[in-house]
Amino acid sequence: MRRNFLCGLLGREPANLEDLNAELRRWIAEVANQRVHGTTHQQVLLRRDEDQFAMQPLNGRRPYPYVDDEQRKVARDAYVSWEGSRYSVPWRFAGKEVWVRDQGTDIEILHGAERIAVHAQAVRRHQIVTQHEHHEGIPAVNRQSGKTLIHIQQSAPEVERRPLAAYEDLIEGGSR
Repeated sequence: MRRNFLCGLLGREPANLEDLNAELRRWIAEVANQRVHGTTHQQVLLRRDEDQFAMQPLNGRRPYPYVDDEQRKVARDAYVSWEGSRYSVPWRFAGKEVWVRDQGTDIEILHGAERIAVHAQAVRRHQIVTQHEHHEGIPAVNRQSGKTLIHIQQSAPEVERRPLAAYEDLIEGGSR
């Protein structure tokens, strides 16, 4: 991809994602699928057609499930963004990394192995999907803006504090 497709753009910057995808489809059809593969020594497109024809039916078994999920950071208002909409999570997860998973009609949100929220998928982009129990008991509310923002404490490791005199004794003791 990097040496062939991207170099083949010859310095032309695609205008948007649709333009990039159109160029990629053209490159796949005209270049990648026409080449002779180094391992099979056959044209890629012909080998693909042969493989498709030779595949056996699954005999009632379901296909291997594909799960589209991504790691996201929960915002200070206890929402996580997914595909142009926002979904609530329990407020104690504000500032934490979570996994958002598309389950078809539902959106599942996990923190580690724990499932912390499930929502019906938004009907359109820019929707805010809220379960009110996720925000019950939030300790901080910004009354001027009407927005709820949770104060996220930055946790740094505790460092032991000792007087420098202790190190001087070690240095002097080691040099004798």
